[in-house]
Amino acid sequence: MRIFRWAFALAAIITISAHAQAPTPVLAPVPPESRSFKIVEVADGVYAGIGLNGVFGNGAFIVNRDNVLVVDTQERPSWARDFIADIRQITPKPVHYVVNTHFHRDHSQGNQAYVEAFGPDVEIIAQDAAREEMLTENVEVLQQSVTTELPNEIAQLEKILADGTDAHGQPLTAADRASTEHKLALVKAYLAEIPQIRITPPTLTYDRRLTLHTPDRDICLYHFGLGHTRGDTVVYLPKEKIVITGDLLTFNFPNMKDSYPVELVSTLESIDKLDWDHAIPGHGEVEDNHQQIQLLLAYMRDMVAAVRDAVAKGLTLDQATQTIDLSRYSSIPGFAAGNPLAIARAYNEITGKTSMPAATP
Repeated sequence: MRIFRWAFALAAIITISAHAQAPTPVLAPVPPESRSFKIVEVADGVYAGIGLNGVFGNGAFIVNRDNVLVVDTQERPSWARDFIADIRQITPKPVHYVVNTHFHRDHSQGNQAYVEAFGPDVEIIAQDAAREEMLTENVEVLQQSVTTELPNEIAQLEKILADGTDAHGQPLTAADRASTEHKLALVKAYLAEIPQIRITPPTLTYDRRLTLHTPDRDICLYHFGLGHTRGDTVVYLPKEKIVITGDLLTFNFPNMKDSYPVELVSTLESIDKLDWDHAIPGHGEVEDNHQQIQLLLAYMRDMVAAVRDAVAKGLTLDQATQTIDLSRYSSIPGFAAGNPLAIARAYNEITGKTSMPAATP
């Protein structure tokens, strides 16, 4: 009955808004009440917000002469409001632009907070496909979160705490218990917040390139092709030599569930070729060189080549997964869990089993 009430509430509240090497970065002043982000000044007027305390998505903001541009809005409007509070500690200027690097909820579900805080003239920008997927995938995911995903996760975490053992039957240490309790509190808080979430899609979309010419700097938005999703945006600041990548680049093994690994290789090559000294990734700390993207590129090239070879030999997906050895990249955090999915996505892409977008006429 509780799940039914949540589903009913969700149906009532999901509405579509009418909006649709250089110096090492230093810490900017961070308000003591900030609970969700570490604010890092990467260059003059350019800040990264590194997620803390369970906020697993980064944000960024650029202070222009007349306004502020924000990149990515996290999973929860409450976290977006925390980020807005941090921005206001840096500048009184209003946020006029919000860029979603892709449709995933941990980068776009806080959009509504900016409209609520700064009014209906806030321009939300994304690549064409990202808007389409927000209006379909994100609504479906939010419904699943209420009816199945979050209740199941809460039940599992509560069972772990009650049994005193982890998922593998090992006794919980004090640290394990504290971590599990923290995660349970986060999940319950998210479930409680969902009735207030409104999917707020972009008001302005583009195909391959969009440049905002501000008095301070050019802000270049690039869509280099299929990659982490169908509609990834890279924000590039040529004056400051900074890229903001969304989840095309992270500190760990990327989430491959919506990816196109074959095409991702050329997308990453395009990012790597840009003239930049600092990257603000979708997850993790600011990166001061090309080391991480080149490591990811090396993995992707080797993985795709190995899958192509397996397909040419007539191997099934299971056989390919079992025989392809990419353990030399096991130092990448999350490799063990992510590598099989990456192989599967590449196998399906090469064999035509992954749904590809229609060609542009």
